[in-house]
Amino acid sequence: MNTPDKPDQRISRPGVIRHSILGVTALAVAALDFTIGTKHMITAGIIALAASVYSFAKAAKLRKAPTGKENRP
Repeated sequence: MNTPDKPDQRISRPGVIRHSILGVTALAVAALDFTIGTKHMITAGIIALAASVYSFAKAAKLRKAPTGKENRP
C-alpha cells in the first residue's frame, strides 16, 4: 500500500527536500540583497531570486514525476 500519491512520500523523494531548502535559502538571500540596495547587491539579488525560482520549480517537478514503481506493468 505504498502509493506515492501520499503527501509524505512525495516530499521524501530524492532531491525534493534539497531543492526546497535551496529555494528558501536563495529567497532569503535575495531579500537581504534587495534590502541593501546597492547596484551590485541588486544584481546579486536578481540572480538569487532566479536560483530560488529554479529550485522551487525543480522540487515541484520532482514531486510530480512518476517513480520507477509506477512505470512497471
